[in-house]
Amino acid sequence: MRYDISSKILIEKCRGEILRRLLGLSVAESSVLEQLPQETVSLKRSDYPVLVTDEDGRQLLVVLEVQSGWEPDVPVQLLEYRCRYLLKYGVDTLSYVLLLRPSRQATDFYEDPEVSFHFRLARIYEFDAREIIREGSPCLMPFVPLMRHGEELMADADRVLYSSALPRGDKADMLTAMAILSGLVSSQLPQSLLARRRDIMIESAAYDLIKQEGLQEGIEEGMLRKSREDVLEVLEARFDFIPKPARTVISAIDDLNILRALLRKAITVESLDHFRQVMDDILR
Repeated sequence: MRYDISSKILIEKCRGEILRRLLGLSVAESSVLEQLPQETVSLKRSDYPVLVTDEDGRQLLVVLEVQSGWEPDVPVQLLEYRCRYLLKYGVDTLSYVLLLRPSRQATDFYEDPEVSFHFRLARIYEFDAREIIREGSPCLMPFVPLMRHGEELMADADRVLYSSALPRGDKADMLTAMAILSGLVSSQLPQSLLARRRDIMIESAAYDLIKQEGLQEGIEEGMLRKSREDVLEVLEARFDFIPKPARTVISAIDDLNILRALLRKAITVESLDHFRQVMDDILR
């Protein structure tokens, strides 16, 4: 998934600012405990075990999961990562999900008959881009398009980053990350950024991902994810609960026209059973 590439870049370059400003942690030092994967197109991993030393000298392990969109299995996956890293490193552990796109299904806990697990959920889309721009941290500019008022302020974020004192290679990587992330909210934003900053972005190791074919693929992936989420959110708002089989079918649809048709039906159908029948007919 191309959004995992941007996560990798930002964890490498801007880990301290992400931990402090977005997760609200006290951080004097931090290090990723396991080497981040170096693949580009095939990169799938988005969980990061980060050893943090706070300003009082206390050490703790932060298990950070970056999600472009909410999936029902996220809490269980995070619990798995937490247990794995806790057993491996034996350090006090905090668990976080950094969620990039809005979702009404997002939650900060998981419960079943045996387990009760509460974690921290940081919603990027609830941050105010105007405050981030005023603070002026170049490391946070790639997230601006995803925040409130972010789309209209992306050009300002671009200027803050481009004119910063960061090394040119870091600027290239972070502008690339901004282009990839902005594809989650708009098909025009990545194109306009690429047109303005192609001269420096070609120096990023991740630039191959935003050549025209790759960029379009990333934009389409973001549009599909958003369309699936829209259908699920309308159904949940109207009928409170979506059975797992129906959720699984919707999450697997990769045709925007079908998803748009289902969204229209989700708004107007009288019952969830009726929606399932309509969905079966459309898919056939």
